[in-house]
This record gives sequence, structure tokens and C-alpha cells, in this order.
Amino acid sequence: MRFYICREKGEPKPFRIAIIGAGPAGLSAAGYLACRGYEVHVYEKMPEGGGMVAFGIPETRIPIRTVRGGVRDLERLGVNFHFRTKVVYDSPRELGDEWAEHFVSLERLLGEFDAILIATGAWRPRKLKVPGADLPGVYDALSLLHHIKMARIGYYSWEGIPDLKGKHIVVIGAGYTAVDVAIEGRLLGAEKITMVYRRGLEHSYAKTEIRKLIEEGVEFIEFATPVRIIGDERVQGVEFAKTRIEEGSVITTDERFILDADIVAYAIGQLPTSPIREVVCANEEILKEAGIFFAGDVVAPRNIGTAMREGKERAKEIEEWLLKKAPKKVFPVPVAARLISEVANGKC
Repeated sequence: MRFYICREKGEPKPFRIAIIGAGPAGLSAAGYLACRGYEVHVYEKMPEGGGMVAFGIPETRIPIRTVRGGVRDLERLGVNFHFRTKVVYDSPRELGDEWAEHFVSLERLLGEFDAILIATGAWRPRKLKVPGADLPGVYDALSLLHHIKMARIGYYSWEGIPDLKGKHIVVIGAGYTAVDVAIEGRLLGAEKITMVYRRGLEHSYAKTEIRKLIEEGVEFIEFATPVRIIGDERVQGVEFAKTRIEEGSVITTDERFILDADIVAYAIGQLPTSPIREVVCANEEILKEAGIFFAGDVVAPRNIGTAMREGKERAKEIEEWLLKKAPKKVFPVPVAARLISEVANGKC
């Protein structure tokens, strides 16, 4: 997997760039900047690069060997990787943090580098907020996929992975993450897989993949949303309410039905995991003036190709900023740190 193709490496430039996150966006940006002659350091909490491409997507879709090959290409290009290293400011704990052995403050990077690209992705799943969601046998899809992939590539023991053989798996959602759960479920011997989506199949951006799954025997139920998980000591079923679409919004009706289930996996989206907890209220232009840029899922959900393109575009913006503004020291480090503090405290 090629994250960036460097035709000819440029002469060394007198600037250092830190990239936080070694997913597709961060790796694409790292390749562009290293190719242009900049000193690039990538900080990643996981033991190797690739982000969710490496640690969340099934091996049948993207084998880990192809990701590793792409990372090695960047190493040969001169990119410096700092694995098992998490950059912190006010970050809450999230999926994958157990791999971090070293912690570096964002303030320190602001003092050591001329620009920073935050490409930390979206490693925090949205929680299913219905009664019974905490029952054993109910999983957020992202964590389930992550643990299965980590077992497949040798980081985890299979003993800690749920046994899906002969089970009925109910998957809530219809995006690529939901599709990946269905794929892994079939590979791990599930007897039946039912996907349930609150909108119609045509509303799903993964509809092509879902149609293929339907042809292979996966059941797909549209226009339904979960209202409670049923079970005593563990999940036994899910109660759904029928939905309809009015002026683009999902409306829950009074019509109900129940599906039996041995395993429930909900794939209802992920939340950005930036080292700056609150970037929502931030004026992105202000942060750019401080030499802080964002790319990939940390901004909004992206597919792999879009994330890589955005990483390259942000890298070009960083280069333009470095050449035009950084020498003028628009925002010294203490000012940049104060701006971040104001953002994090909701004062922006």
C-alpha cells in the first residue's frame, strides 16, 4: 500500500514538522513533506503504523503486510517514526491507549517543531444509549473489529475474542464498519447475521458492499432503530422500532418488532480523538496561525482515499505556511499554547 510516491526527493529544508497519528492522512502527509526535503517526525500510540487501516479493517480487505510495506517505504524516505508514543494535552483515554509506553506533551512539540499536523483519527465509538446496552454480548463494532484484527496479526490471544461460531449476530448500522463486522462474523463461523439500519439501503454509502453481503446470505432490515436490548445475564434479543423518513430526518414510529440475538454489535459512528479535547469551538484559522493543522477522521469521517488526499493537501498547506509565515514567528510558542488552552476550556 503506497501512502505517497516520491519521484525525486528535494534538498533538505530548515524546518521540522511533527505529525500526530500514523493513519492514512498522517502517512500521506509525512510522505509528501519528507519527499520535499522536510524533517518529519510521526508520533503514534500503536506499535506500528497504519491506524485503523492496520488495526481495524479485516485482513481480507487490507492485509497488514501491504500496510507494513507502505510504512517501510516512508522510513526509507527519511520519515522518523515514534511508535508506542501518545501525544497528550487533555485527551481522555481511548481505544488503543494500552499500547502507549511513552507520553509526549503537545506543548513540548509546539516548542520543538515548526508546524504540527494532528491526524489522530476517530478511535472513540459512539455509545448505544438504550436500555440493556451494557449487557454481556453487546459490543461496539469498532472495538470488536479492533480486537479481532489484533488477534489475526498476532498481538492478542484468540482466547479474549468473543466466540462467534454458530451465533446469530445482529449488527446495528450500515456503514463500512458494520459491513466489516458482517465480514468477520461470516469468517468466524456465525450461523446468521442480520444488519439493521434506521434508513433505507439506498441511503447507505456502503450499499454496494451490503448488496454483496445480501447475495451471500446476510439479512438486511431497513427503516428500523433499536429501542432496547433484551436479556437477563446476557443479551438475548433486540427490540426495534420501525422508522420513516420525513424531510430528511428519521422519525421513530410506534410499530415494534423483536429479533433474537446471541451477539449485538453497534456501528453508529466514531468520535474524533484529538489531543486537544475540544476543537469544535475552535476557529481553525486561528489554530493554523499557530502552526497547528488537522487532517483525516479527526475532522470528520473519511474513507481511506479521501483521508490520503486530504493528508497531502494539508501537507501542501503546511509547506506554504512554513515558507510564508513561520519565519515571521506569527505566534510564539507561549501564545500558541495559550490559544490551545482557550480552545480546550471552551473560551474560543
